[in-house]
Amino acid sequence: MDKPAILGALLGLGVFGFTAVGAMAQDVRREHVPGREKVIPHVSGDRHFSNTYDSNWKDEATIRAAIKKGVPSREINFKDFRWLQKSLDGDMAMDEGRELYAKKDAKGRSCAGCHGDGGEKLKGIQAGYPKVHARTGKVTVIPTQIRICAEERLERNDLKEDTRANAMLAFFIGSLSDGKVINIDVTSPGPLKDSYERGKELFFRRTGMFHFACAHCHTAPTATSYIRGQRPSTFFGDASQYPIWHYPFQLPGQDRGFVFTLQHQIRSCQTLSRMYPGQEGSPGFVDIEVFLTAVSNGYKISIPTMQHNMQMEYLKERE
Repeated sequence: MDKPAILGALLGLGVFGFTAVGAMAQDVRREHVPGREKVIPHVSGDRHFSNTYDSNWKDEATIRAAIKKGVPSREINFKDFRWLQKSLDGDMAMDEGRELYAKKDAKGRSCAGCHGDGGEKLKGIQAGYPKVHARTGKVTVIPTQIRICAEERLERNDLKEDTRANAMLAFFIGSLSDGKVINIDVTSPGPLKDSYERGKELFFRRTGMFHFACAHCHTAPTATSYIRGQRPSTFFGDASQYPIWHYPFQLPGQDRGFVFTLQHQIRSCQTLSRMYPGQEGSPGFVDIEVFLTAVSNGYKISIPTMQHNMQMEYLKERE
């Protein structure tokens, strides 16, 4: 293997895993899926990818009109049931997060003690996350903020990003922003913009055993199709649904009460795509979350919804 090819292989080692051996000799220019240059940090950027945003799923009224016309769920970006419809089961599962939020420790401390019995001080907060942490200067997501608060305010070390308790709290806190429009600024110079750019690069970078990128499944022609019983959507607007009730699916060896935060979903996708799974809360995962949230700017948060529900209408081709 010549030196340029070796360099290309080394550059293919990303946060998600290792480049497949069979792809190691590829030119470095082929290490990314095309499309990065078309991305804008707003949900309407999907116009440049699937061209279904304006006609089928840009808001509630558009989705209902598309359903009435018989547009297939895949062309509504699966927002007809994954975003428009609330999940009663998901709301019941959220009770665990509510209880954790209100639970007092031996010293009488709880999340509610700082943020209000019903989370009044947290309402709408998810619409502005990820954000730069005022003290550390680092880009922070809500599960990481939960960990920081637990460590500093409650002297607890059991609420790390990859725990069930953290996911349940994030689920409850996310619901307090239901209906709020996502709006994070990744255009002004600073850590958040830098994180967004790194996340975009990672999203389109090939990696793993199959030499896939996130973009392979979440851009056309794969997105809005059916693959092995799964329903990959375009990457625009998806962050608005997370944390999401994902019953009956869980990762092997994991117990999150069927609740998937956005970073837990990334880890699940890595596993399914034969990528080396990263660590939730890690810098690379934060960058990807910033990117996915930014491309959901302008879209309302809808929590709780359900990734897999019991209605099978989406399987039928409507004409």
